[in-house]
Amino acid sequence: MTLTRTAKLKRTAAALLALLGWATLLLQYWLLMRTAGVMALSPLEATIRFFSYFTIQSNILAALVLTAFAIRSGPEEWLVHPFVRSAVAVYIAMVGLIYAVLLRQLWSPVGAQWIADAMLHYAMPIAYLLFWLTCVRKAGLRWYDPLLWLIYPLFYLGFILVRGKMSGFYPYPFIDAKTLGYAGVAANTAGLLIVCAAIGMCLVMTGWWLARRQPV
Repeated sequence: MTLTRTAKLKRTAAALLALLGWATLLLQYWLLMRTAGVMALSPLEATIRFFSYFTIQSNILAALVLTAFAIRSGPEEWLVHPFVRSAVAVYIAMVGLIYAVLLRQLWSPVGAQWIADAMLHYAMPIAYLLFWLTCVRKAGLRWYDPLLWLIYPLFYLGFILVRGKMSGFYPYPFIDAKTLGYAGVAANTAGLLIVCAAIGMCLVMTGWWLARRQPV
């Protein structure tokens, strides 16, 4: 079946966003590896820390979804359930929100680091949410999906706490068990999970509203 002009445009936009996402991730990895020696980190430890950031993981997921959308051919593309793509929208929205509210004031990046910072925390979240609004099929989202979308952040937190206990490294101050203690981390996590669930419910309700009017 020949793709319509609209479908081609959507796939082209997704491809460009995917390329932008992968390029930004590579830039951020290069910047980290360039400073690994100054921080007395081995290449392995620096790489593990790179992948320990929720920002990096969420941007990887977004780039993967965009890549899959761009290269998938045939009408079966539109039969894919929106669950995963919508979950990624929630995670990348959390990245932008948490950074803007809790983390932005903690440092002032310059040069290439400023570019990577802006792309990972602002440009990609906004771009992916626009992709979700305009390209992702909304029909099929369920009221309890936001609860299921919390599984991944909880798994992430468990991984960070276990590894932080062994290495002493926590990627974000609000989950730093050394400073806050586990009770403090639990309180912060509860608040973040509530926000995550609220964002998820907003997306589900938006999806229902859009699906009734113009399914994609």
